[in-house]
Amino acid sequence: MVQYQMTEQNLKDKQEKAQALVQKKARTSAIAAVVPIPFLDVGTDIKLMREIHGEIEEIFEIDHDDVSSTSDDIVTRALVMATSIGSDLVRKRITPFVFRRISKKQKFSRFGLVTIIGNVLGAAISYYLMRKLGNDHIDHVMQHLRNEAA
Repeated sequence: MVQYQMTEQNLKDKQEKAQALVQKKARTSAIAAVVPIPFLDVGTDIKLMREIHGEIEEIFEIDHDDVSSTSDDIVTRALVMATSIGSDLVRKRITPFVFRRISKKQKFSRFGLVTIIGNVLGAAISYYLMRKLGNDHIDHVMQHLRNEAA
């Protein structure tokens, strides 16, 4: 529970701090997406999402139980797993398939360009979706605090 009166400026300051945290964690997620170790991406993303939720709630000085239900947690875990699997799918399957369709010549695969582009796309997807999930939680927390203040 919030122990003091939350002003709009204080809320904005905490939002900026939380968004910086989400961006940092999203970069970590993108790096994990590039490393070719099976299930590292999924495990890292689940760990990062737990950390993001906990640290956002610490920044806003609220309890997890105040803003989340069990169904919220299950949905978040499912979304994190889906983004990790989607990122992996783009990196390993879709990008090589698209390059084979576009190029009749094998220039791209000779230089490892397909692998590099696949990794970049997978990392970008992982970064964007982790950032979106984190920012959605910030919005959820802020809405909860505004409703509580009203």
